[in-house]
Amino acid sequence: MRIPRAACINDLSGFGRCSLTTAISVISAAGVQVCPVPTAVLSKHTQFPDFYFHDLTETMPPYLESWGNIEFDGIYSGFLGSPDQIDITQNFILSHKKKNPSVKVIVDPVMGDRGRLYATYTEEMCRLIRGLIAHSNIITPNITEACFLTGIPYTSEDISDETADKLIKSLSELCGGQVVLTGIERKDVMTNLVYDGSNLTFCDIIREKQVFSGTGDIFASVVCAMILKGKTLVQAVSDAGEFISDAIKYTVKSGAPLTEGVIFEPVLYTLGND
Repeated sequence: MRIPRAACINDLSGFGRCSLTTAISVISAAGVQVCPVPTAVLSKHTQFPDFYFHDLTETMPPYLESWGNIEFDGIYSGFLGSPDQIDITQNFILSHKKKNPSVKVIVDPVMGDRGRLYATYTEEMCRLIRGLIAHSNIITPNITEACFLTGIPYTSEDISDETADKLIKSLSELCGGQVVLTGIERKDVMTNLVYDGSNLTFCDIIREKQVFSGTGDIFASVVCAMILKGKTLVQAVSDAGEFISDAIKYTVKSGAPLTEGVIFEPVLYTLGND
């Protein structure tokens, strides 16, 4: 039996569970081969007060060019730190689609949160990300990212069903594919709205008071793996929510610092159960 293969484009943080550190662990545990493309190396993620950072933009073109004869079932991109990195990623997607038109492209447009773009993001990068998602099959923006991508004003994380519907339909027009709008806050739950091209489905998970770093990376990684294993988008999102919920419960009991991220290692085995 052939194992599905995914190219994962993201930064690599040595400490703090996020980005490629998360993707490699989660996607591998689910039974999918991970081929990482590091965009930068960080000693710790950026929520820590001090960290080492080394940009790898110049290494990306020759790195990806050397993969010319390798075929991927999926391409998953996360945080991209510059206009050049977005262009390089888009060129890789387009060139690979020529070899394998059935490749699944999952883009997590990591741009900002809580109504604000990250400090590194510019108007040019927002424009380029809109171009990148046009070549995707699935995108997984949070509410802030959805608002910046569509031009719909941000109000809060607790949005009405009507606003959620408007956002997700506008996103679908931009990407021409399937959309998961993540992190909609309700009284006792966090919900993700799935649009598979025809139907809207809310997938709820129990909401915790604490906000943990790296949950978006875990979510997109599980979705990527489950899609490549043949599951529907609704099934993949449901699996991702359940996995994160289990990991957060473990993390809350442990009392670990929030900056260290969600302790997912003890529940990784659940991803390979089917």
